Amino acid sequence: MQIETAGLETPLARRAGWRARVDDPRWSLYLGLAVLNVFDLITTAMVLDRGGEERNPFVQPLVENMWHIGLLKVVVLLLVGTLLTRCEGSRIAELALAGTAGWYLAVVLWNVAVLTIL
Repeated sequence: MQIETAGLETPLARRAGWRARVDDPRWSLYLGLAVLNVFDLITTAMVLDRGGEERNPFVQPLVENMWHIGLLKVVVLLLVGTLLTRCEGSRIAELALAGTAGWYLAVVLWNVAVLTIL
């Protein structure tokens, strides 16, 4: 006797789907992007505390409250994650994600360099 599970996902199947995402290099890049955003937030706060300036015109109005910048980063990361799940197998999405992660790496390294001279 076999039970039909039309549309129901077993815990094992859910775990296998999760593991497939973890093994997907795009999700590793996404995790790296999230970590770089946290480092950007921390290093930006340190630069501002030492008298530096925010040069990003989208973030400049938010520098009075770092929580607003953090919330903006969370919203953008959630949007990127949603787009990533919807664009599965898209080479353009992979390149955009890699480029964005590379950009944030450069931003964090710039912030660290600025911190060394402030």
